[in-house]
Amino acid sequence: MLEAMRILKTVYPHPKRTILVGHWSGEEEGEIGSSAFAADHPEVLKGLQALFNQDNGTGEIDTVQTNGFIDAAPSLARWMSRMPVDMIRNVTLMLPGVPHDESTDSDAFDCYGAPGFFLTSSDWSYTDYTWHTNRDTYDKINFDNVKRNATLVALFAYEASEDPNFVSRTRIEGGINPRTGQPMRVPRCEVPPRSWESTQRR
Repeated sequence: MLEAMRILKTVYPHPKRTILVGHWSGEEEGEIGSSAFAADHPEVLKGLQALFNQDNGTGEIDTVQTNGFIDAAPSLARWMSRMPVDMIRNVTLMLPGVPHDESTDSDAFDCYGAPGFFLTSSDWSYTDYTWHTNRDTYDKINFDNVKRNATLVALFAYEASEDPNFVSRTRIEGGINPRTGQPMRVPRCEVPPRSWESTQRR
């Protein structure tokens, strides 16, 4: 995300909308940082055009999950149609998508109806070899993938900023997760934890 901001500052120094990057702590402990930010900044939620969340590590982004914002898909498709073909040729846009509730930072915004989208990376054996283990180390980073992901995020931020139309917040309720076959729930907004200790008292 910092590299995406460097790109934007270099080639797009005067965006039409404010572009923020969020690096929140405590995602694995109950979205402590992102949920506290969302709860504390209703003015940001009200004006949010789009949030792009990517937390799958070093794999190449291959899916944009619309998270149940059914009328947001045309905006995302339009933005992607303006990007270089080599940036989007392997990217799938999940239409209309399903409500996402799998403990990631975009959920902290989606629960308020603010359009947060999840950029899913190729697995590259992450979940069955390195995820949440002591093997998740710096040497596993694929810098070509990371550079591509940063460029793609910068392109999404640029397109979202330039679009004069506000992204729709209409959502689908329920639905089945196509990856797991299980029902999906719209994330519920709860009182945000302010520390790891408070998550243990739930």
